[in-house]
Amino acid sequence: MEKLLKVKDLCRGTILKGISFEMDKGEMVAIMGPSGSGKSTLLYNISGMDKPDSGEVWLRETEITSLNEEEKADLRLRRAGFVFQQMNALSNLNLLDNIVLPAIHAEKNKRNEYYKKAEALMEQLHIGGLGQRMINEVSGGQLQRACICRGMIMDPEILFADEPTGALNQAAAKEVMEAFLKLNREGTSVLMVTHDLKTAALSERILYILDGELKGELMLGRPGSGSNTERERKTSEWLEKMGW
Repeated sequence: MEKLLKVKDLCRGTILKGISFEMDKGEMVAIMGPSGSGKSTLLYNISGMDKPDSGEVWLRETEITSLNEEEKADLRLRRAGFVFQQMNALSNLNLLDNIVLPAIHAEKNKRNEYYKKAEALMEQLHIGGLGQRMINEVSGGQLQRACICRGMIMDPEILFADEPTGALNQAAAKEVMEAFLKLNREGTSVLMVTHDLKTAALSERILYILDGELKGELMLGRPGSGSNTERERKTSEWLEKMGW
């Protein structure tokens, strides 16, 4: 498999202590661990949103950790997508305008192209027809799927997600994960932080972080292989052994 992401000896203060792992193109990987273990810090340092004290992060041929702030901002805009627990949407814009905003900021001359792309993504994730709704006029699950659309608007090489189902009820969380799985089946790589066992069990691989160190990993096979019940049972047993 082609390597998409390489993390080597990543350190940040007392939070991250020499974490190393690799991720293949097209993989869907979950990062788990108790609160305060360094999961979100790891995600932010990998994605270039924060700067590690030492170590390397490579996205294909690009060493993210060696880039200046302007170069990292450009990489995040053009080569990576982000989905957070809250969309951080602008309340004065409708759903469609919120989705296209980062793309238009990057390439104003492609405004019409990105609006068409956003509408296609919304149809793909089953929120077509909601583009003119304001963010307080849609459900949590619909808003989070719009966040995924925004993350995908520039055709990123990897989608980073920090607790993407953390603020959602069970039904909405299921909708959002179905959207992630659909994108992953179509080739999008996903690296996500989650506290939720059901969410993690849908991934291909789980990394367990404790006290800033990578303590173990669980291979579950491609998303969709085997029953969800069996994947959740295997995940639960493994997490128990890890001290979850």
